[in-house]
Amino acid sequence: MPDLIVVNGEGLPAADAVRRSIIHQEEFLERSIELLLLRQYAASHGIVNTDEQLQLALDEMRYQRGLESVEKARQWMKANHQTELSLQDAIDGMLIRNKVRNSIPEEQIAAYYAEHQLEFEKVTLYSIRLDSEEKAKELYAQITEEGANFHVLAMEHSTDSETAPKGGYVGEMTRAMLSGEIEAAVFKAKPGDVIGPIKTSKGWNLFKVAKIHKPTLAEVRSNIQMTLFLQLLAKLRAEAKIEYPIFESEEVAVA
Repeated sequence: MPDLIVVNGEGLPAADAVRRSIIHQEEFLERSIELLLLRQYAASHGIVNTDEQLQLALDEMRYQRGLESVEKARQWMKANHQTELSLQDAIDGMLIRNKVRNSIPEEQIAAYYAEHQLEFEKVTLYSIRLDSEEKAKELYAQITEEGANFHVLAMEHSTDSETAPKGGYVGEMTRAMLSGEIEAAVFKAKPGDVIGPIKTSKGWNLFKVAKIHKPTLAEVRSNIQMTLFLQLLAKLRAEAKIEYPIFESEEVAVA
């Protein structure tokens, strides 16, 4: 069996490399399978690259790598064990991948957005974490009845060493990032509202809702497109018949 690579005189047989890629689901083999599946899908859906598109992409790659001259390009190909045909093949695969992703129908993207719209919402959240419910109620009263500054109190009293120095700033949070009770309370609130006390696994918390952002379809379109593209890839992978001729002559015995 030929070696795939030799390092300091020690060879790695091609079959062993493939086995490791299979058992560890390594990117090397998975991306190769993915490319074959995408090319088959593209061919069955009339998705092709023109010579002009391939040449433009090749030129862009050369300029990005500083390979404007023919001699520099030849030196780079030799150093990276590439040929003109292998480069064209790699660029063709890259363009096919992009075209298949961009072929996801707009109505499918819109339908996904309508079904998952709440998942894209984000809240800009601040928190004060305290050791007791009594202390949390006391600070809540100071904020809501006496006009005390939430952020100052967070810096003075919060036991959360990460958020306290930032005035209680937690960050932009999606619904999935919050526990059920907190998520329900936070996303029902209005910007500026203070909520609590709410019992968490680390203490009693007061939360301040600074902003709730409900993205439009245009804002999350590219994310949805990528999600649907990955779902398509997973479907193609699940339905594919994948064989490994390199092992056909071997018998595998399990003790």
